[in-house]
Amino acid sequence: MSTRQIFGSLACGAVLLTGVTACSEEPADKPKTSSSGSSNSDKANGAPNTETPPAELLNLGVEQGQAGDFDAAKATFEKVLAAEASNKFAWFNLGFIAHSRNQSDEAVSNYDKALEADANYKPALYNKAIALESKAPTTSMDIYRRVVSIDDKSSTAYLRLGILLSQSGDDKGARDAFRAAVRLDSGLTSAVPAKYRAGLTTPSSAPADR
Repeated sequence: MSTRQIFGSLACGAVLLTGVTACSEEPADKPKTSSSGSSNSDKANGAPNTETPPAELLNLGVEQGQAGDFDAAKATFEKVLAAEASNKFAWFNLGFIAHSRNQSDEAVSNYDKALEADANYKPALYNKAIALESKAPTTSMDIYRRVVSIDDKSSTAYLRLGILLSQSGDDKGARDAFRAAVRLDSGLTSAVPAKYRAGLTTPSSAPADR
């Protein structure tokens, strides 16, 4: 079975400010794993290693999370971090669990740990921006701008940025963001506030990955 790094994402599971859902990217790379599966002490003692490799623990945590057992998943991801303290996927998943429980400060802290391991890890950036929309909208907007600078096809980041810009009174910036979102995915048109829909162009091609 192939390794899956995340079991959920608020980009997929959360409700946008306008009431639609959207998905973030799927991570392209795989978590680091031991090439041998044995520790140095095991080798020295000639004993087999009975510890579960981090990659297998990550898979287990994903399965537990997908089954809705967040307590077990949290404990499993913590075991991953005990072996690999900078595993961005484990930190991201812990952030997702905290975020799903409305523990926004803990979620942001965990997303930050993921970003310490990979400053351009888009799912963590995206979900951190979601977590900060209410309490720190300016920071959230800055993060969405960073997301689209990393991936200019992030249609939902443009959409959420546009909503925050609209709420801040920046109608021009909001209109530009909404135009970019709809250009990438015409299916988001209905999520754009009505007053901004006039003049939006929608492509005939299939929606881009969000």
